[in-house]
Amino acid sequence: MWIAVAVAALAAAVIGGMAWWLRRDSAGGEADDRVEAERQWGWEFMLSAEAQAAFMEGLRACHDSGGAFRVDGERGVLTTYEPPRLLSLYLLADAFAARGDAAMHDPQATVARLLEQAERPGVLHLRAGWLDGEVDGMDAARFAALAEEITGGTGDAAIGALQVPVPGAKVSHVNGTPLKTVSVGGGPEPRTGEANTMMLDLARLLDLYAEERGKRPEAGAEELLREVVPRLIGSGGPGLTWVRPPTDEDLRAVLGDNAPELR
Repeated sequence: MWIAVAVAALAAAVIGGMAWWLRRDSAGGEADDRVEAERQWGWEFMLSAEAQAAFMEGLRACHDSGGAFRVDGERGVLTTYEPPRLLSLYLLADAFAARGDAAMHDPQATVARLLEQAERPGVLHLRAGWLDGEVDGMDAARFAALAEEITGGTGDAAIGALQVPVPGAKVSHVNGTPLKTVSVGGGPEPRTGEANTMMLDLARLLDLYAEERGKRPEAGAEELLREVVPRLIGSGGPGLTWVRPPTDEDLRAVLGDNAPELR
């Protein structure tokens, strides 16, 4: 089964998930000041209650000093707009906890340093102006919508990002063998049964699409994109990362029959 298996299992949860905007209203106040006091998501449990409060305060302080974030707690994704990026909250929470007392004493400076760190698994850098004009009659919004339809994910055409939620594995063993974690350069290990989120760069997907179009000028847009998407996922990047290292089950869920033999 193809990537759309991820949609049904998480659709209801995503609607009610903790997603809040760190932004200001026209009067200069915060448009949404809600933060869940009770920890719900895996990345929150990587922090003590005190450290979680400090981490969130650090994010707010960075926003107030000129940043703009969107935090989706359920999917474990932090979105920045200048520059456009998707960052794993698991990665950020783990790094914040590792800094111990220094992070607690100055959460704003700690979070600011973490956000400045560049190339690493769990951080997806996006390309501003990734599609000016059209390709095969599709503008950025229509290309993103087609990618959404194929993957079962949620696209953001404005920044060129695609998030694909993947349900947690229902089993921890296959034929008596524990499921293994596929290495993507380190990071916190997933908890059994916990959902994951795959993050894709639409600009990279567009590059691969254009490359394939040159080889197959007669192919339909959907047919072509359905061939390009699993190629990007199977390669593991560039242009792709996860909020946590994917398990074999995560990869099978998004690749289906296109999944390579996982050992």
